[in-house]
Amino acid sequence: MNGQVDKLLLFFKVIKFFIVFFVYNKAFSTPADSLKKIKIGALPSAFYTPETRLGFGALVFTHFKTNKRDSLLRKSNTQSYISYTINKQFAFENDYQIWLKGNLFYLTGAADFSRFPEFFYGIGNDTKEPDRLMVSFDLIRVQTKNLLRIKNNIYGGILFHYQNLYNQDVKLMSNNSCMDVYGNMGYTASGIGPVFIMDNRDNPLNPSKGSYVEASYVDYKNIINNENMFTALTVDARKYHTFFKKLIWNGNAYFSYSKGEVPYRMLPEIGGARFLRGYYRGRFRDNNMFILQQEFRMPVYKMLGVALFGGIGSVAKSIDQFKTNEIHYNYGVGLRIRVNKKENTNIRIDYGFTKDSQGLYVVFAEAF
Repeated sequence: MNGQVDKLLLFFKVIKFFIVFFVYNKAFSTPADSLKKIKIGALPSAFYTPETRLGFGALVFTHFKTNKRDSLLRKSNTQSYISYTINKQFAFENDYQIWLKGNLFYLTGAADFSRFPEFFYGIGNDTKEPDRLMVSFDLIRVQTKNLLRIKNNIYGGILFHYQNLYNQDVKLMSNNSCMDVYGNMGYTASGIGPVFIMDNRDNPLNPSKGSYVEASYVDYKNIINNENMFTALTVDARKYHTFFKKLIWNGNAYFSYSKGEVPYRMLPEIGGARFLRGYYRGRFRDNNMFILQQEFRMPVYKMLGVALFGGIGSVAKSIDQFKTNEIHYNYGVGLRIRVNKKENTNIRIDYGFTKDSQGLYVVFAEAF
C-alpha cells in the first residue's frame, strides 16, 4: 500500500477517534436519569413508488436528548428501517442525528444495504423508454456528516461517503450500448470533503417556515488503486413560508456538478419521490443536474391536508451543454395524512405527472 493510501486511512482513523471520543464522553457524562427519557418505538409500514411498486416494512426508532437538563438542546434520534417489495427489492437502512453540548456538535449519517433490481435508461437527456434494461445489484452505502456550529444555525464540518456496488447483473455488463458506462461491472468509491449546513426550519420533517441550505464538495477515489475518480459539488437550498396562517409554500433549488469518471449509480438523477415526482427514479442522469421545485400544502380537515406541486430540471455532461429544449417538467397533486400530532409529521400520497409518464408515491415525510 502506497504512502497516499496510508495517509488517507490515518486521516479517517483520526476522524473516527474524535467522533467516538465525543459520543462516548457525552454518553458517560449524561445524568443517569436522562436514559429513562429515551423513547423507543416500532411501526409497520406500507409504501408505493414507481420504482418499487407495493412494499412493506418495519421501522424502529428512538427519540432522546443527550442531556435532558438542557432545555435548548435539540432532540436526537435514530431510525432503523427494513423493507421488502413485490419487485423483490430488499433494503436495510439505518439513520442517526445526534446533537451534543448545547447544539454545538451535530453528527448525522446513514449506513445502508440494499439488493435492488431496477430499470437503467442510460445516460443523458435523450434516452428512450424502449431501450431500458432491468439490472440488479447489491449496494453498501455509508455516509457521515460531522459538524461543529460556526454561528447560530450555521454548521461546518467533514462529510465522508462510501459506496460499494457489487453482484452487478450480467445484462448491463454484456449490453453493447452500456459498455462505456463507468461502473458497469460494479465499483468501490469513497469520498471526503467539507460540508456546510444552515438550518432554521421549525420542523425538519414537515417545515412551515424557515430555510435550509446545504453545500458540500467531495473528492472521490477508488480505494483499491487510489485513483481519483471524480469530484462532486452539491448545493441544496430550500425555503418555507406560511400565508394566511395555513397555506404553506416551500421552494427548492438543487444543483449538482460532477467532474471526472462518475460511476453510473452515483450520477445525479431525475425522478423518484424527491426530484420531479412522476418520473421513474434515474429516468435521466448525467454528470450535472439542476432542479427547481415548489409546492403548496394546506390542512383542510382534522388530520387531512392537500398539496399541489411542480418543477423543472435537466441533466448534462457539462454545464455549457444545458439546453432549454431539454428541460423536463412535472406537476401533481397530493394528500397529507397526519400520523403524529405532537411532532406534526405526515404520510404523503402524491400523484405526479410528466410529459411522458406518471407515478404514485405513498411515503413518509415531505419531499423537501
